[in-house]
Amino acid sequence: MAHPLIIASTIIFLYYVVFRILKLTDQPVKPFLKYLDSKFNRNVLKVCEILNKPYVPPFLWGRCGHIQTILYAKFGRFQCPLPRGTRRSVIMPDGATQTFDIFEPHCRHVSGGDITLCVCPGIANSSEKKYVRTFVDYSQNQGYRVAVLNHIGALESVPITSPRIFTYGDTEEYDAMIQFVREHYPQSTLVSIGFSMGANIVVKYLGAEPHRQKYFLCALSVCQGYDCTRALDVLHEWESGRRIYNFMMTMNMLKHIRRNLNMLAGEGAKQFWQKNGLKPINYNVDKILSATSLCHIDEHLSRRMVGFPDIMGYYEDCSSINHLRKIQIPILLLHSEDDFLVPPKYNKCPLDYVDKAPNAIFAQTKHGGHLGFFEGGILKANTYSWLEKAVVGYVDAVYEVAVQQGIFPVIHDKLESSGNNCKIERS
Repeated sequence: MAHPLIIASTIIFLYYVVFRILKLTDQPVKPFLKYLDSKFNRNVLKVCEILNKPYVPPFLWGRCGHIQTILYAKFGRFQCPLPRGTRRSVIMPDGATQTFDIFEPHCRHVSGGDITLCVCPGIANSSEKKYVRTFVDYSQNQGYRVAVLNHIGALESVPITSPRIFTYGDTEEYDAMIQFVREHYPQSTLVSIGFSMGANIVVKYLGAEPHRQKYFLCALSVCQGYDCTRALDVLHEWESGRRIYNFMMTMNMLKHIRRNLNMLAGEGAKQFWQKNGLKPINYNVDKILSATSLCHIDEHLSRRMVGFPDIMGYYEDCSSINHLRKIQIPILLLHSEDDFLVPPKYNKCPLDYVDKAPNAIFAQTKHGGHLGFFEGGILKANTYSWLEKAVVGYVDAVYEVAVQQGIFPVIHDKLESSGNNCKIERS
């Protein structure tokens, strides 16, 4: 007969796994929604069915935010499609090579309209990331064109051509992609979409210069933190394993830095500075490469790279928190309650904003982790996640309501592409 202590320990262990980790007794619930009770928001939510239905994650593991986040980080999506697009490259004023990919729709949009989703992905991400590829494929199948920004330094096949990589708050690269899309698809309705760090860039882009909003039907911000100044505290908290996630993201960043180190801080950088008559930047390369936190990289590389005297000034400049309130176009701010990288306790900014913005909706699922939002059966996850469906569902709803109410000009004519001077290659 088993010892009573062993039995008790087993029961406690199973209780902890079932109730505290896997949360198998949690029931699927509708997303928590907060918004100003305006006619526009009511009509959008009436049409956007997915925000009014429970999000049902895979039964055995989908209620655990850690598992969702880790699976997203390691695998992206399962049975991931491989969409084919056209790669464009633009030389920025400082000599940096910025690339983005254009993916044409597989069919006509149900409305008959021509809509382009302009995507800014997460930290060190590009169109080659599996979650981005899956989003692109799903959107193409729904009749959308998709333009995806590739963050400078994130593509192995595209070496950097100036001594810098992407930062959390640079909007110039995203603007270059938008300018291209506007020029070559002048009759297309544009939608601005950002994932994680990319959402911070999108909100800053739209809010810092509000006149840009007139080019967009709506915007979506997914799983972002809004205030980079909190990173010094949040990323070093051991609560919910955030310090471990921070370390994992740092190792990923260092991979890109090492690959581009010669042009960032080596002989390539010296030649670039000398050729262009620029003052060299003195980096402590050893401290950069020995970093165990993103904050260490930001202190020893990022803020110096863009000319900030201290890290707090750099974070303040990167943050979208001071720009969100200036966004007037429809926007969906999407979060997950068990996103341990962007915990709900730091969502005061978007919650305050939607109290006063008649076209904004805050939506928070109970489960989903950080950019996970997997769907499926007992164990296996589907190829397409709830996230792809929610984003496209919201855009569909805004488009339909906008047309009905005559709020935005919508053009259905076939697009004529003008000539361009950008380099083109298959992605």
